[in-house]
Amino acid sequence: MSSTFTAPIRVNTRQTTSNDGTISPDNTGAAVLSQEATVTTADDAVFYLPAGSFIQFLKFYATDTGTARTITLDGVSIGTLDTAGADNWSTFTDPVLVSNTGPATSVLVVAAGSSSSAGVASVTYTARNADGTIAPYGSGYTNN
Repeated sequence: MSSTFTAPIRVNTRQTTSNDGTISPDNTGAAVLSQEATVTTADDAVFYLPAGSFIQFLKFYATDTGTARTITLDGVSIGTLDTAGADNWSTFTDPVLVSNTGPATSVLVVAAGSSSSAGVASVTYTARNADGTIAPYGSGYTNN
């Protein structure tokens, strides 16, 4: 049997720390997720993010040295991703767009680079509802 979940995803425990059979209350946050994609000299890394996502950071794990990568979100440039350095954090030029990707699935693209620049791009984000709320779908339902 398989289940399909819609964002936001919540992770709950079965019991409280007293271990007396009492079920723990729902947590109040949404799960933080990450995706990874290969970047080559010919192919961009393309990520499909759920509507309303809050992008926390991007990182590029280079297999060798190379040039900075241009990052676009739904066709809008939001910064560059440095390939030279330990953390490779992106400086987002559109913090409003990054804090809520909007009411539809968004496409985040880390552009292909020079001949000496390949590796893996990683994006970490909080999956939220399209309006930015974190109320789970199907709240109160069980899957037995």
